[in-house]
Amino acid sequence: MRIILTAGNKWRRVVLEIPDDVFKKIQHYSEKYGFRVEEGIKIILRGDFLEEPEGDIEKLKEEVNQLQQKLYEIEGKWASLKFTSYGIAADNKNLAIQLSGLISENKRLRKVLRREEKDYTSIEKLIRYYLGV
Repeated sequence: MRIILTAGNKWRRVVLEIPDDVFKKIQHYSEKYGFRVEEGIKIILRGDFLEEPEGDIEKLKEEVNQLQQKLYEIEGKWASLKFTSYGIAADNKNLAIQLSGLISENKRLRKVLRREEKDYTSIEKLIRYYLGV
């Protein structure tokens, strides 16, 4: 097969002859690893190829698939925990609002009954925490 390489202008050209058996090998490996023949030739000419990884590629793909399955399982568990924590935070906020109302009512009743006032600063601090104020 004949390959013609041109630079930015049409005046500079390089013509390469690739034997048919070598081209068939390039074509075979390009199809096997999922890229175009032109890209395979570019990789070979530039020398950008990588060394063959140790172990079988199919074994590595299977290991990647197993890790992806574990990742999906962990993400599912995390999503349910996140939803549960959101529900608990909403419940805490509602309870803080109710507690604030009860404290206000207690203060008003103590004034009406002419009783001494109590210190609710620690509880009010918790209420502010749960309300995010």
